[in-house]
Amino acid sequence: MSIYIDFLIMALVLMSYIGALIQKDLIKCVVLTGLGGLGLAYLFSSLLAPDVALTEAILGGAVLPAFFAFTVRRTQRLDE
Repeated sequence: MSIYIDFLIMALVLMSYIGALIQKDLIKCVVLTGLGGLGLAYLFSSLLAPDVALTEAILGGAVLPAFFAFTVRRTQRLDE
């Protein structure tokens, strides 16, 4: 049963990162990247690498998306 959940999470992570590449809105891109990071943290945890999972959850799922969102909010958009 666990292997099916792992495959589902892998597919969701892949779709999240592909969706982040396709997005025009940068905030949506940041959110999708953060979701992918949390999915990777789950996969690392299921591979019995708790130290890597914790680091990925903190950095890839929370800190970096927060910094990116803050940076995107502080920049000005130029409409084309």
